[in-house]
Amino acid sequence: MIKREQKTFQTYDVYLSAFLSLSGLPLTLEKINGSKIVFSFLVNDDLYPLMSNFNSNVNMPVGDFVTEVKKLRGQMLTMRGQIYK
Repeated sequence: MIKREQKTFQTYDVYLSAFLSLSGLPLTLEKINGSKIVFSFLVNDDLYPLMSNFNSNVNMPVGDFVTEVKKLRGQMLTMRGQIYK
């Protein structure tokens, strides 16, 4: 059996990441270059249609979206070691 490496899509866009996460795609946050945080998603059949939906401004429950953005920003700040009060 040949082991293939799974491709990933990476972005710095917290809003796109929140949308994809709320749409059911699992994500990971990775720290690069000391302080930059990148959102990573495994490439699958759902990724690009969901990105198209995001760019087409499809409806999303705004309260859930805002909560997800805040959650991701909090995770970013925690990974950076910079929590602002």
